[in-house]
Amino acid sequence: MLVLLLAAVLIGDPLPALSLASVPGGESIELPVRGRITAIDLFATWCGPCRESLPVLERLRHRYGDRVEFVSIAEDDDTAKVARFVHELHVGGRVLLDPHRRAYRALGAHELPTTYLVDADGVVRKINHGYGRRYEARVAGWIEQVLASGAKR
Repeated sequence: MLVLLLAAVLIGDPLPALSLASVPGGESIELPVRGRITAIDLFATWCGPCRESLPVLERLRHRYGDRVEFVSIAEDDDTAKVARFVHELHVGGRVLLDPHRRAYRALGAHELPTTYLVDADGVVRKINHGYGRRYEARVAGWIEQVLASGAKR
């Protein structure tokens, strides 16, 4: 019997160091963003629930963007397709490309979308798998908790 185990990042773990290219431009961006609370969302252009969650994250970015960095990571390998997709959904935060699924493997993600809330020290504080009707309230509440905990801004 063959058992395959994925190493998943858990709440309380440090976010693994990642370097991914930005869309557009291809500039290399390093994660975690030290000194800033960061919301990281894993998505794909073919993912129906991601089409629903990204506008929610954009609303949260408008609400908390002065205190929280918002980063969306696309598993797609077509930069132009990702650029069109985020333009269509009016996503204004940082968008990174992960064509080889390095972030997905490093984080142990098994579902899309998956959202990670990382504190200013690079520690994962909350993880949300999937998208549902209470998503916005849940993520906003988590952001408020991390901000209130005295995390660096």
